[in-house]
Amino acid sequence: MGASRLKRILGQGLRAMLLMVLACACGGPGLMPVATPEPVTLRFAFREGMVDYTPLLTAFQEKNPLITVEVVEVDRFDGGSMESVVKDRDVDVFRDDRRALEDAKAGLLTPMVDLQRDEWSSIREDYYKGTWEALSLQGQQWGVPAGLDMLVAFVNKGQIAALKLAEPPGDWALLDLLDLASKMNYPEGLPYNESAKLFGCCTGPDGIDPVVFVYLHGGKIVDSLTNPTRATLDDPLTVEAVKWYADLFTKYNVAPDPETVRTQFTRGGIYEAQVRGLCGVWLNQYSTRGGRDISYHWEFEFRMRPLPKDKATFEVADLDGYFITKRCEHPAEALRFVRFLAERWEAAGQKLPPRRSLVQSDAYLKAVGGDAAALAKSFSDRVTMLPYGNENPAAQKVGEVFLLTVQQIIKEKLDPAKALGGAQDQAEAILGQ
Repeated sequence: MGASRLKRILGQGLRAMLLMVLACACGGPGLMPVATPEPVTLRFAFREGMVDYTPLLTAFQEKNPLITVEVVEVDRFDGGSMESVVKDRDVDVFRDDRRALEDAKAGLLTPMVDLQRDEWSSIREDYYKGTWEALSLQGQQWGVPAGLDMLVAFVNKGQIAALKLAEPPGDWALLDLLDLASKMNYPEGLPYNESAKLFGCCTGPDGIDPVVFVYLHGGKIVDSLTNPTRATLDDPLTVEAVKWYADLFTKYNVAPDPETVRTQFTRGGIYEAQVRGLCGVWLNQYSTRGGRDISYHWEFEFRMRPLPKDKATFEVADLDGYFITKRCEHPAEALRFVRFLAERWEAAGQKLPPRRSLVQSDAYLKAVGGDAAALAKSFSDRVTMLPYGNENPAAQKVGEVFLLTVQQIIKEKLDPAKALGGAQDQAEAILGQ
């Protein structure tokens, strides 16, 4: 073949290839034009001080240069502030507790899983059981789990050392808690510092503690926390647990009198006593450790322990999630952002990552260290989610009756069996038994 003919054939081939490329670019017959991606801006709202999102947003921007995330920080302690932002401002994605399910009922949210269901199926089993279900209503998924907040026990390590006491074992029981609280109870002044008080067990009968102790003892308030049909305030184990709890105030005197708490800790009640280091033993959420998520850091050494054991194991947690608003014009990109956060334990902040693989990762365990790491590894899948405000109004009213009765038992030193019997009648009327 001559050189001129070979040159002509190659030239024809190159021209044909060029025409094909042009046809693809210009939308030739039977071919779709190549779309040019457009920049997208997402507005992300979250409560201030919970998570340092700056490095996470920088990393997301590097992986997704066409998606810009603008942040909207919401007041941490104003319960209605996030609700106002979702209703009144141009927000695409937000993180909040299960109160956001009320926004779903109001038609303000976009269902989550319907957008890209298959992309989540590979990691759904990695989440703690019940977390996805806790962010759904009637089978429709409205949120993706963002952070768990387990209830745990704290002990004042500094005061244990000062009093030359032994630290409680990791696998401890209610009797161990009572014993330690008794040895750390100096409400009139410490032996080495009479001007400083120490309350053995800081607990309040108007909070969740009485309920927790009931369930640890094997009792119940209702037959089901999520869908109650029957009250059980007069259950023998419930009565026993309430008597034990009331004895902390009236018999052993290791818990501060509620009136003392009201007058001496006017800013935060029993929680103020806890963060000021005036308590020996107390229950609180996993995220409160050290006070790093609020402006008041704990100025004392502390240790963390799982809830003490009794007749039953009871692990209870609060949960927050990521939600996409109905106003969001780019739900696919919003879900891509949520998926990015879901892959990183740092996104949980002070709370527990809701995925077991993230909790068990060397990076997370090293970051939280010490007791927090040990606790994180010990949490089981048997987690009970705290009901949110309006999830079940009847159950909420039964809970109010129970707590008011416990307060009355302590204040007036009533017989728990008789008082709870009367409360049972009220609870049955509420539930229509």
